[in-house]
Amino acid sequence: MTSQPLDNTIIVLIGFAGTGKYTIARELCKLTGAKLIDNHLINNPVFSIVDQDGIKPLHEGVWDKVKAVREIVYESIRELSPPQMSFVFTIELFESSPGDQRAFIDLEELAAARRGLFVPVRLICEVEELCRRIVDPARAQKLKLRNPEAARRKAARESVLDSTHPHVLTIDVTNKTPSEAADLILGHVEGVRALRQVRVADD
Repeated sequence: MTSQPLDNTIIVLIGFAGTGKYTIARELCKLTGAKLIDNHLINNPVFSIVDQDGIKPLHEGVWDKVKAVREIVYESIRELSPPQMSFVFTIELFESSPGDQRAFIDLEELAAARRGLFVPVRLICEVEELCRRIVDPARAQKLKLRNPEAARRKAARESVLDSTHPHVLTIDVTNKTPSEAADLILGHVEGVRALRQVRVADD
Protein backbone atom coordinates (compact mmCIF):
# COMPACT_ATOMS: atom_id res chain seq x y z
CA MET A 1 0.00 0.00 0.00
CA THR A 2 1.29 3.49 -0.82
CA SER A 3 1.84 6.13 1.83
CA GLN A 4 -1.33 7.83 3.03
CA PRO A 5 -1.11 10.45 5.79
CA LEU A 6 -3.65 10.06 8.57
CA ASP A 7 -5.51 12.96 10.13
CA ASN A 8 -6.27 12.92 13.86
CA THR A 9 -6.47 9.14 14.15
CA ILE A 10 -5.50 6.83 17.01
CA ILE A 11 -4.79 3.22 16.07
CA VAL A 12 -4.25 0.85 19.00
CA LEU A 13 -2.52 -2.49 18.38
CA ILE A 14 -3.48 -4.95 21.12
CA GLY A 15 -1.82 -8.34 21.51
CA PHE A 16 0.46 -10.63 23.47
CA ALA A 17 4.12 -9.80 23.89
CA GLY A 18 5.92 -11.17 20.84
CA THR A 19 2.95 -10.82 18.50
CA GLY A 20 4.72 -8.20 16.40
CA LYS A 21 2.90 -5.08 17.58
CA TYR A 22 5.98 -2.87 17.47
CA THR A 23 7.11 -4.02 14.03
CA ILE A 24 3.64 -3.57 12.54
CA ALA A 25 3.30 -0.19 14.26
CA ARG A 26 6.58 0.99 12.71
CA GLU A 27 5.30 -0.03 9.29
CA LEU A 28 2.07 1.89 9.88
CA CYS A 29 3.96 4.99 10.98
CA LYS A 30 6.27 4.79 7.96
CA LEU A 31 3.24 4.71 5.66
CA THR A 32 1.16 7.37 7.39
CA GLY A 33 3.43 9.75 9.30
CA ALA A 34 1.72 8.84 12.58
CA LYS A 35 3.71 8.92 15.83
CA LEU A 36 4.52 5.60 17.48
CA ILE A 37 3.68 5.28 21.18
CA ASP A 38 5.02 1.81 21.89
CA ASN A 39 4.16 0.31 25.27
CA HIS A 40 7.88 0.11 26.02
CA LEU A 41 8.29 3.83 25.39
CA ILE A 42 6.11 4.13 28.49
CA ASN A 43 7.33 1.04 30.38
CA ASN A 44 11.08 1.31 29.98
CA PRO A 45 11.81 4.42 32.07
CA VAL A 46 10.60 2.26 34.97
CA PHE A 47 11.87 -1.13 33.71
CA SER A 48 15.40 0.23 33.27
CA ILE A 49 15.76 1.21 36.92
CA VAL A 50 14.53 -2.13 38.32
CA ASP A 51 17.04 -4.10 36.23
CA GLN A 52 14.40 -5.78 34.06
CA ASP A 53 15.98 -8.24 31.62
CA GLY A 54 12.90 -9.69 29.92
CA ILE A 55 13.28 -13.04 31.67
CA LYS A 56 12.97 -12.70 35.44
CA PRO A 57 9.66 -11.61 37.01
CA LEU A 58 8.99 -7.90 37.35
CA HIS A 59 9.04 -6.09 40.69
CA GLU A 60 5.51 -6.02 42.11
CA GLY A 61 5.41 -2.21 42.30
CA VAL A 62 6.33 -1.62 38.66
CA TRP A 63 2.86 -1.28 37.17
CA ASP A 64 1.70 1.55 39.42
CA LYS A 65 4.75 3.55 38.32
CA VAL A 66 4.16 2.66 34.66
CA LYS A 67 0.56 3.83 34.99
CA ALA A 68 1.78 7.21 36.24
CA VAL A 69 4.11 7.57 33.22
CA ARG A 70 1.27 6.59 30.88
CA GLU A 71 -1.01 9.25 32.38
CA ILE A 72 1.63 11.92 31.73
CA VAL A 73 2.02 10.79 28.11
CA TYR A 74 -1.74 10.84 27.52
CA GLU A 75 -2.08 14.23 29.18
CA SER A 76 0.68 15.61 26.96
CA ILE A 77 -1.06 14.29 23.84
CA ARG A 78 -4.36 15.87 24.91
CA GLU A 79 -2.88 19.23 25.82
CA LEU A 80 0.20 19.72 23.63
CA SER A 81 0.11 17.69 20.42
CA PRO A 82 -1.14 19.31 17.18
CA PRO A 83 -4.82 18.52 16.54
CA GLN A 84 -4.13 16.84 13.19
CA MET A 85 -1.40 14.54 14.56
CA SER A 86 -2.10 10.79 14.53
CA PHE A 87 -0.74 8.06 16.80
CA VAL A 88 -0.19 4.32 16.73
CA PHE A 89 -0.19 2.78 20.21
CA THR A 90 0.95 -0.73 21.09
CA ILE A 91 -0.28 -2.34 24.29
CA GLU A 92 -0.84 -5.75 25.86
CA LEU A 93 -4.40 -5.97 27.21
CA PHE A 94 -6.23 -9.06 28.46
CA GLU A 95 -9.92 -9.90 28.56
CA SER A 96 -9.82 -11.08 32.19
CA SER A 97 -8.33 -7.90 33.66
CA PRO A 98 -10.57 -5.03 34.85
CA GLY A 99 -7.48 -2.83 34.82
CA ASP A 100 -6.89 -3.64 31.16
CA GLN A 101 -10.53 -2.89 30.40
CA ARG A 102 -9.99 0.50 32.03
CA ALA A 103 -6.78 1.05 30.04
CA PHE A 104 -8.70 0.48 26.82
CA ILE A 105 -11.34 3.03 27.87
CA ASP A 106 -8.56 5.52 28.66
CA LEU A 107 -7.34 5.26 25.06
CA GLU A 108 -10.87 5.55 23.71
CA GLU A 109 -11.40 8.67 25.83
CA LEU A 110 -8.09 10.11 24.64
CA ALA A 111 -9.27 9.88 21.03
CA ALA A 112 -12.65 11.35 21.98
CA ALA A 113 -10.99 14.28 23.77
CA ARG A 114 -9.16 15.05 20.52
CA ARG A 115 -12.34 14.45 18.47
CA GLY A 116 -10.33 11.93 16.52
CA LEU A 117 -10.95 8.57 14.91
CA PHE A 118 -10.32 5.60 17.21
CA VAL A 119 -9.46 2.23 15.68
CA PRO A 120 -8.56 -0.71 17.98
CA VAL A 121 -6.85 -3.68 16.32
CA ARG A 122 -6.55 -7.11 17.98
CA LEU A 123 -3.47 -9.04 16.81
CA ILE A 124 -3.72 -12.81 17.29
CA CYS A 125 -0.84 -15.26 16.91
CA GLU A 126 -0.60 -19.04 17.36
CA VAL A 127 1.28 -19.90 20.55
CA GLU A 128 4.15 -21.82 18.95
CA GLU A 129 4.88 -18.96 16.57
CA LEU A 130 4.57 -16.54 19.48
CA CYS A 131 7.17 -18.50 21.46
CA ARG A 132 9.46 -18.58 18.43
CA ARG A 133 9.29 -14.83 18.00
CA ILE A 134 9.66 -13.94 21.65
CA VAL A 135 13.26 -15.22 21.91
CA ASP A 136 14.50 -12.83 19.20
CA PRO A 137 17.70 -11.28 20.65
CA ALA A 138 16.64 -7.85 19.39
CA ARG A 139 13.91 -7.84 22.04
CA ALA A 140 16.55 -7.61 24.78
CA GLN A 141 17.51 -4.09 23.74
CA LYS A 142 13.98 -2.87 24.44
CA LEU A 143 13.64 -4.78 27.74
CA LYS A 144 10.84 -6.89 26.23
CA LEU A 145 9.69 -10.27 27.52
CA ARG A 146 11.95 -13.04 26.18
CA ASN A 147 10.85 -16.01 28.28
CA PRO A 148 8.98 -18.49 26.03
CA GLU A 149 7.66 -20.55 28.93
CA ALA A 150 6.20 -17.46 30.57
CA ALA A 151 4.63 -16.55 27.23
CA ARG A 152 3.19 -20.05 26.87
CA ARG A 153 1.67 -19.95 30.37
CA LYS A 154 0.18 -16.52 29.70
CA ALA A 155 -1.33 -17.66 26.39
CA ALA A 156 -2.91 -20.66 28.15
CA ARG A 157 -4.70 -18.58 30.77
CA GLU A 158 -5.39 -15.28 29.01
CA SER A 159 -7.02 -13.98 25.84
CA VAL A 160 -6.49 -10.71 24.02
CA LEU A 161 -9.00 -8.06 25.07
CA ASP A 162 -12.06 -8.43 22.84
CA SER A 163 -13.70 -5.03 22.68
CA THR A 164 -17.23 -4.40 21.46
CA HIS A 165 -16.10 -1.11 19.91
CA PRO A 166 -17.69 -0.70 16.46
CA HIS A 167 -14.33 0.01 14.79
CA VAL A 168 -12.47 -3.03 16.14
CA LEU A 169 -10.50 -5.22 13.73
CA THR A 170 -9.05 -8.67 14.52
CA ILE A 171 -6.12 -10.02 12.47
CA ASP A 172 -4.38 -13.38 12.79
CA VAL A 173 -0.75 -12.42 12.16
CA THR A 174 0.70 -15.92 12.56
CA ASN A 175 1.57 -16.15 8.87
CA LYS A 176 1.46 -12.48 7.88
CA THR A 177 4.35 -10.10 7.29
CA PRO A 178 4.29 -6.71 9.02
CA SER A 179 3.57 -4.99 5.70
CA GLU A 180 0.64 -7.33 5.00
CA ALA A 181 -0.82 -6.61 8.44
CA ALA A 182 -0.28 -2.87 7.99
CA ASP A 183 -2.08 -2.93 4.64
CA LEU A 184 -5.07 -4.70 6.21
CA ILE A 185 -5.19 -2.17 9.04
CA LEU A 186 -5.00 0.84 6.73
CA GLY A 187 -7.67 -0.59 4.48
CA HIS A 188 -9.88 -0.99 7.54
CA VAL A 189 -9.15 2.58 8.69
CA GLU A 190 -10.10 3.89 5.25
CA GLY A 191 -13.41 2.00 5.44
CA VAL A 192 -14.18 3.27 8.94
CA ARG A 193 -13.36 6.85 7.95
CA ALA A 194 -15.53 6.64 4.83
CA LEU A 195 -18.47 5.28 6.83
CA ARG A 196 -18.01 8.00 9.43
CA GLN A 197 -18.09 10.69 6.72
CA VAL A 198 -21.30 9.23 5.30
CA ARG A 199 -22.94 9.32 8.72
CA VAL A 200 -21.85 12.93 9.27
CA ALA A 201 -23.25 13.89 5.85
CA ASP A 202 -26.55 12.16 6.64
CA ASP A 203 -26.85 14.05 9.91
